[in-house]
Amino acid sequence: MIESTPEEKLLNLIKKGQSKVRFGKDLKIFTKVNMILISLIAVITVVFLADIFIFKKDPSLEPVIVGTQQTKAPQALQMQPAAAEKIEEDSVMDHASLDKNINIKKISKEEILGNLNLLGIITGDNNQAIIEDKTLKKTFFLYKGDLFGELKVYDIRDSVVILEYKGEKIELNI
Repeated sequence: MIESTPEEKLLNLIKKGQSKVRFGKDLKIFTKVNMILISLIAVITVVFLADIFIFKKDPSLEPVIVGTQQTKAPQALQMQPAAAEKIEEDSVMDHASLDKNINIKKISKEEILGNLNLLGIITGDNNQAIIEDKTLKKTFFLYKGDLFGELKVYDIRDSVVILEYKGEKIELNI
């Protein structure tokens, strides 16, 4: 064995001490970075969950648009004919009692024309109308036969969309 001098022993001791200190610093930096990443993931998770559960839109406030394609309800939602007749009878009775107690405001043709704006028409195999509802502040892309609230898209031509409202035809021009 080769004996090392006291200076070499001291130098080796200093090198070992420095490597331990550097390892400790690296571990502290690694821990801080991990804590920042974990915090960031937690914040994103909280925002995501809040968006799902707290800030959920009320579907009853959204306008109902029924397209030309019919969809079949899942089997869990389909009812027996007797149950459907009972619900229809109840809703007819509810509507009758509502009609007696509440004066329902009828929308005039002028109000409809004032609230709707035809922004454009996309022509092609199946023409599409772009209609803005000023009261809802929303834009809808509709095809011939689509329902838009109580309005039905009767026809879409080059510069005119004809809507049907309770049997009456209403024209929207660009």
